[in-house]
Amino acid sequence: MKPPKGVPGWHSRLARYAGVRRKFPGGGKAVAGMRLGLLWASAAAGFAGLLFGFDLVGDALAQGLTVVFEFGQERLETMYLKTFKLDLYQAQMATAYTGFMVFAGAAVFVFRKGSAACKEWSVIGQREVAKARELWSQHRANIVAWWDTLDRFNKASAAIGLIVLAIPVVSLVLLALGNLAAEIM
Repeated sequence: MKPPKGVPGWHSRLARYAGVRRKFPGGGKAVAGMRLGLLWASAAAGFAGLLFGFDLVGDALAQGLTVVFEFGQERLETMYLKTFKLDLYQAQMATAYTGFMVFAGAAVFVFRKGSAACKEWSVIGQREVAKARELWSQHRANIVAWWDTLDRFNKASAAIGLIVLAIPVVSLVLLALGNLAAEIM
């Protein structure tokens, strides 16, 4: 069944929400399809990275980014050679300084956004700690009263049950932190 006239299709809705603003002759659907394809490819790469612990996907992404940066550097160097009539050494130096300025600008941007996000996370963390303390103060008497009613066997069983529940959570957190530390080093 065809949608009625005036109802936008998936490509025009995607174009509206994904920011595809340029109208290429006969390319509106193609551009929207490419954006959708890149979105799904990014999601698939992220899922594969989580699945394999970024051992395979991380190396592929690093190599891909290296190729992209090298290609951009080569294009920029060629542009400096042809447009400004620089010799090879001067073009390489101009490319290096341009790359440094782009990196410095990106670092400033990431630092500003990161510090704002860190402040927001600390506020959220303080709220969550306050909620946990409030819940503990409300239910502490009930928990202590329940614990005092248990005999030695049930106390041991409850402690073992809590440990068995905590082991997978602690293991997952430690695995994630270990992978993060290994990737950083």
